[in-house]
Amino acid sequence: MPPNFRRFLPLILVAVFLLVLLPNLLKKTSSGPNASTRATQTINAMNLIDKSEQTYKMAHGSYTSHLADLLAVSHGLASDLVIGLAVQLDVGSGGQSFYARVASDVLSLVRGRSGKQRIASSCLVLKSGSGVNCP
Repeated sequence: MPPNFRRFLPLILVAVFLLVLLPNLLKKTSSGPNASTRATQTINAMNLIDKSEQTYKMAHGSYTSHLADLLAVSHGLASDLVIGLAVQLDVGSGGQSFYARVASDVLSLVRGRSGKQRIASSCLVLKSGSGVNCP
C-alpha cells in the first residue's frame, strides 16, 4: 500500500462508520397514534364539525365555510385536528346547505346537510388491513 493511503486509512474508516452505521443507530421510531385511534379521531372530528355547523346556523342563520368559525364554537375540534386531518367545507349559495369532508390517512368521511336534514353521508376506508371499519 502507498504510504499516503496508510496515513488516511483511519480517517476513511471513521467516515465510513459515520456515513453507514451512525444513521442506523440514531434512527428514531415514531410512536404516534395507531390506525384505529386516527380513525376514531377522524369520526369524532366529523361529528364535531356537523354539530358545530348546526350550532353556528342556529346562531347566525346560515352555515359557514370557514373552519375557524367552527373552532370558536367547538373547543374539542382542535384536538382532533392535530393528527393531520384534511378538512374541506363548502356551503351552498344561500348558506342553507353544507358539505364537509374529513380525511386522515386511514379513513375519509363525507357529510352533507340541507337545513336540518342530512342529505349525504359516506365513508371510505383508505388503508385496507388496518382493522378500521366505517361507522
